[in-house]
Amino acid sequence: MNEPSLVKRPQLLSVVCILSFIGSSLSSVSNLFVFFNHNLLIETISSGVFDDMGFDLGILTDTNTSYFLLMGLLNIVSFTGVRQMWSLRKTGFHIYSISQLLMLIVSTVYVYKPSGVFPMFDLVFTAFFILFFLRFRDIMD
Repeated sequence: MNEPSLVKRPQLLSVVCILSFIGSSLSSVSNLFVFFNHNLLIETISSGVFDDMGFDLGILTDTNTSYFLLMGLLNIVSFTGVRQMWSLRKTGFHIYSISQLLMLIVSTVYVYKPSGVFPMFDLVFTAFFILFFLRFRDIMD
């Protein structure tokens, strides 16, 4: 018989899971929005509406639309991993980590490599969250 785990989720793990829920859900929605409305966004940007605001929206016009689809889907996978970690399932850690590493690879291929920039911030940010979740992996089933 499968009995529920009696381990209580640490408050710090709950906070990091909530931050990851917010980040993954907002990123997936925004990336999928850009993917499905890419032509409309390009027309709006080209019309000069944002010129006075000083926004550099080059990433929306210069990046292949498949980037936004891949990132949206990977963020959904990441959200699924966080949801499992919320339930203290170790599988969630692996799903989350793999999806985050794949997001680093995808963004490097589509955005950073063509621009010649190293994704240091993304790398440190991703490593921080993966290592933080790794700290709690031992209490997960």
